[in-house]
Amino acid sequence: MGDVAWAQPAPTPTDTAAIKKCLESANDSLGHKCIGLIAGPCTTAADGDPAKTKACAIRELSVWEAQMEAALRRIRAGGFRDIKDDVARSQDSWKASVRSLCAVFDKIDPGMMPGGSAACSMHATAERALLLRRLGDAVNEH
Repeated sequence: MGDVAWAQPAPTPTDTAAIKKCLESANDSLGHKCIGLIAGPCTTAADGDPAKTKACAIRELSVWEAQMEAALRRIRAGGFRDIKDDVARSQDSWKASVRSLCAVFDKIDPGMMPGGSAACSMHATAERALLLRRLGDAVNEH
């Protein structure tokens, strides 16, 4: 997250639609197979170029951040004050944790995590968005 999250462009309609379609047809309960859907092929096409690989992760990160924000809005709409408060506190802690952890990936061999902190942020944000989507569904079941 950190600098990566703030420097990214808005998600493109094409990327957003691809992730949305994947999530709608996901066989697993959360949609894990959809993580990397945009960044994976883009990274392959980047052919090892570190700047292009990072841009690929940032590109998909923007989609997952939008998914996470939508899930947070849905949780807030659920009307459970204690859950909304818990999630808000949790988000602050989560953001700080991701920022600290993902910065480390810029200090290691790029082959271990192509895209470095951007790839780490993309994966962490995608996982978080999937969990929050599930919670949003749960608090809006009626």
